[in-house]
Amino acid sequence: MAHTWQKSKIQGVRYREHISRKHGLQLDRYFSIRFRVDGKLKEEGLGWSSQGWTLAKAADTLAELKMNARTGRGERTLAEKRKVAEDANRAAEAEYQRIEAERMAAEQAEAERIRLESASIFNVVLDQYCNSHSYKKSLKNEQLVMRIWVQPVIGSKRLQEISMLDIERIKRNMLKAGRAVRTVQYAFAIIRQIFNYAKQRQIFDGESPTKGVKLPIIDNRRIRFLSPDEANSLLDELKRHSLISYRISLLSLYSGMRFGEIAGLRWQHIDMDNRQIVILDPKNGKTRFSFMADAVCQMFSEMERGKPNELIFATKDNHPMKQISDSFMAAVNRLGLNDGKEDRRTKLVFHSLRHSCASQLAMSGADLSTIQAVLGHKSLAMTERYSHLSNQHIKKAIDRLQEAMKPKTADVIPLTGRTG
Repeated sequence: MAHTWQKSKIQGVRYREHISRKHGLQLDRYFSIRFRVDGKLKEEGLGWSSQGWTLAKAADTLAELKMNARTGRGERTLAEKRKVAEDANRAAEAEYQRIEAERMAAEQAEAERIRLESASIFNVVLDQYCNSHSYKKSLKNEQLVMRIWVQPVIGSKRLQEISMLDIERIKRNMLKAGRAVRTVQYAFAIIRQIFNYAKQRQIFDGESPTKGVKLPIIDNRRIRFLSPDEANSLLDELKRHSLISYRISLLSLYSGMRFGEIAGLRWQHIDMDNRQIVILDPKNGKTRFSFMADAVCQMFSEMERGKPNELIFATKDNHPMKQISDSFMAAVNRLGLNDGKEDRRTKLVFHSLRHSCASQLAMSGADLSTIQAVLGHKSLAMTERYSHLSNQHIKKAIDRLQEAMKPKTADVIPLTGRTG
């Protein structure tokens, strides 16, 4: 191990030598110092020569401790020096950790900023929106409008950078190319959906830039509906040339169902006992029931009933129909129902059958809430377009008022001259 303690030439410093280990030419020495603290003798080991300790260094350390004890400044023992050093090391380590944490936080914040900048690019958000809305039937149309008119203008921009001027440019491009105002409105609606999607996912915080862009106000709703004579003529014409188009048209005319709702019907949705049709997953998302008129009941009773899950009206490969057969418009043209009609709103199309159903209901005295239920409108405001057709009672009241306000002719008693 080591030899016994030996005094050095410096008072208070002693050492002992290792029994075999050498440092240089001499045996390795372990130094220790002895001194008094508060009147008590204290001895503290310093370390080996191989660790850097020398007699001179030991003497300096002893002198420093004695000086500190006399002046009352600084550490009086090695234990105190070690504690101060440890405290300083801990403080330095804590400061390093604080600086490192701040550096990492700053790096993370910068990375998050870059991520958000990238994530908020319109094209990126659009892709995410399309992926999460793949179930939408209108998604392909929305993507087409975005690709042609919107993405070339704002696709590479961050949502925060897109301004009203960009939206004005999209509007100007579309109108200049002859696109209808309704198509521009459709594009704006999709842009708003993208921004709302981004807000829900905290990618963007603010208002859609479409909010302040004005568009001409137009009434794009179709106003054409069939009179009873026209409706019967059309059904007769369809029945002669296309039985499936006839049946679909009759069902729409008497129930107000949309083509998509009819195309999705399966035999399990037809309740002949209660004369009801279940319309699942309609446009407004709320299942409703349609009551069958006699003509509809007669039509279904004449058809061969398929399996419960079998489509009633399907394509040749047994898929849902996408649109009415061309035989419908061929019949309309043969009857001249669109002759002289230039405005698209006055032209007869398949959807006009639904409109005719509602119009005839209104003229027969049905109130708007009833018509709303038949058509499956989400709000009564959508049904109010038929209100003018159900106002015959107001016209009659005005006629009665007019009659009441006419001046009455007074009875005239003729005057005859008196004879004398």
